Amino acid sequence: MLNCNKASLLASRALDEKLPFGSKFMLNLHLMLCRSCKNFAKQLAFLQAAAHHTRINEHLKLSKKAKQRISNAIKAK
Repeated sequence: MLNCNKASLLASRALDEKLPFGSKFMLNLHLMLCRSCKNFAKQLAFLQAAAHHTRINEHLKLSKKAKQRISNAIKAK
């Protein structure tokens, strides 16, 4: 049985590469039994998706007017 440290490392690796069957099986078994690691794996997947989304939209920029409106709204509060 995996401990939480090893499970967290495998959860991270699983996002970047295909795990061998045995490692994937042990990770999934651990995630079924450990709520903390299951939440951690979900958070990792969310962060990876957010980073991917940011890379896709990095060409989008705010106009100077939009930046000024935001700045003014922050200062008004």
